Amino acid sequence: MNEAQDLFSLLRQSTDVDPLAIEAIKRAIAEGEDRELCRINTLAFASKHGLDEERAISAFLHAARVGIFDISWNVLCPGCGGVLDTNATLKTLQKDEYSCALCSQGYSPTLDEMVEVTFTVSPRIRRIAAHNPHELPMVEYFRQIYWASGVDVPEEGFAQKMEEFSLE
Repeated sequence: MNEAQDLFSLLRQSTDVDPLAIEAIKRAIAEGEDRELCRINTLAFASKHGLDEERAISAFLHAARVGIFDISWNVLCPGCGGVLDTNATLKTLQKDEYSCALCSQGYSPTLDEMVEVTFTVSPRIRRIAAHNPHELPMVEYFRQIYWASGVDVPEEGFAQKMEEFSLE
């Protein structure tokens, strides 16, 4: 048995985790594209897979506890939706102000409006491109790291839109 199988077996032993959510997570990790496994928004995941939101959140929290996912607390820019800061715990949100280089604005973080919780598949389970963000092409860096779950990025034509948007 490999480590991923062991961790999913451990997750299944928890009686308060929805088996449908576990299977959806397992399938997403096995079949999903790399960018779908970076900074997963549990509410969007629940909607996409027809799961109850609270049960999906519970499944992701349990999966993070056993090591399937890494959890992060992201401070989002209210202007463009980009990730201004990433923290492993809520306690580490310490800045009084965050500056967005894209919007050229400064913002004081507010927990209910600017902070999101996301989950990224652990490199122990599956290596994805976002585990090495410095190696991503610019377009994918913005898609997977900067905007991630904060913005609905179009599947088609994104690279062309980025070319039109970006400065040399």
